[in-house]
Amino acid sequence: MSDKDMARRTTAEVAFKGVDITESIQKYLTSITYIDNEEGETDDLQINLQDRGDIWLAGWLTDAIEAAAAKTSGGPATKPPNAARPVLRNGSRGRDVRDMQLLLIGHGFPLPRFGADGAFGSETERAVRGFQKSRGLAVDGVCGPKTWAALEIPPAAKNIDPQDHGFMISAVFVRKNWRGDGKDEVLNCGQFELDAVSAKGPPSAIAIKGTSLPYGTGIRQTEKSRAWESCQLSEIASDIADAGGMLCMYESSADPFYNRLEQVRTSDIVFLSRLCGDAGISLKVTNNIIVLFDQSEYESKPPVLTIRRGDGKYDKWSLNTGSTDTKYSSCRVSYTDPSTGRAIEGIAYADDYQTDKKDNRQLEAYAKVSGIAEAMALASKRLRKANKYGLTAQFTYPGDPSLLAGLTVMLAGWGAWSGKFIISQAQHTVGRSGYTTQIKLRQVLEGY
Repeated sequence: MSDKDMARRTTAEVAFKGVDITESIQKYLTSITYIDNEEGETDDLQINLQDRGDIWLAGWLTDAIEAAAAKTSGGPATKPPNAARPVLRNGSRGRDVRDMQLLLIGHGFPLPRFGADGAFGSETERAVRGFQKSRGLAVDGVCGPKTWAALEIPPAAKNIDPQDHGFMISAVFVRKNWRGDGKDEVLNCGQFELDAVSAKGPPSAIAIKGTSLPYGTGIRQTEKSRAWESCQLSEIASDIADAGGMLCMYESSADPFYNRLEQVRTSDIVFLSRLCGDAGISLKVTNNIIVLFDQSEYESKPPVLTIRRGDGKYDKWSLNTGSTDTKYSSCRVSYTDPSTGRAIEGIAYADDYQTDKKDNRQLEAYAKVSGIAEAMALASKRLRKANKYGLTAQFTYPGDPSLLAGLTVMLAGWGAWSGKFIISQAQHTVGRSGYTTQIKLRQVLEGY
């Protein structure tokens, strides 16, 4: 809570390796940007600093950490910002609720009706109570400090050496007294591993970039060879997540079964990405959680916002169309069973398909399927993936922590662009000029 009389403002709190250095870097910070992607790419965090006196170039992170630790009067290092999670209860909404829901699902407490939608309702409360009971906590359905602490311990954490992880960065954006009622709104960006550092000048400046897919666990770098037998995609994903000390969230009604698979000199994440691509399932890594989901199921969720042309709530906008030579009218998935010689084929059509058009383009895909129904379902997913960037849009808003990748919005009064869209990327930036949120949208492909 903040003082109701204070001016509204947004601050960014940053920790390196568990040490809160917010105060130490404040005078150097020019901007910090969190990029939340819907799928296919890692989430990113970039911190831009002025380097007056070459403090960061010459001594940078080591000196900053030691200076921050010294501020604790010789005691232990302060906890990272994401350790100070808000207390959540029925009625709460936002990114922290979604993070909590992801963690609940990863611990085996599913949310079958609404999933991780960022809204704390009765289904989520039941899951919280179930989790609390399983951990011997007070069962009150409220996610407070003790429940958060238990949720943020991965199921396989006991098998992972914390020293195996690289240099971790965490960040939180806090919107203070934004509505004049003293309440603060928090966007927890999560944890990132140091990915790259660049310097330029004059004047001297440093850019520190973090990625949500850690290198230190080996999930990204270590090439492995192993055989997988009689397992489903969800089991493979869970095993890979456990091996990396991560949680896994599987949000797709389709769960392909494999009699046998060979992973040959391939990293876990590349292998899993390949399987997801073949199955038409999307993959995302965020805040130490591997998420597999069906895009069509995400797209079917109700919109969280309606963007009306001329309503004055956005600062900038742009609309675009995809290249016409990338639009497919249909997709055919085919497979011949080598043991029986049986040919299987399934075709899916775009909702604007016209039989008599001469320029219809068909996407051809060869994939192992068990029957026509599975072939048609996979064809629909492949067609959706190939065509999903037909209509796109971009809007810049005053900072809004509730706008996140994977949520849907409606556009009204925008001509051909009017309709339902999904946020493919949300970019949150806190800088000296304030807090802004830029969202990139792609049209929801309904009808196939």
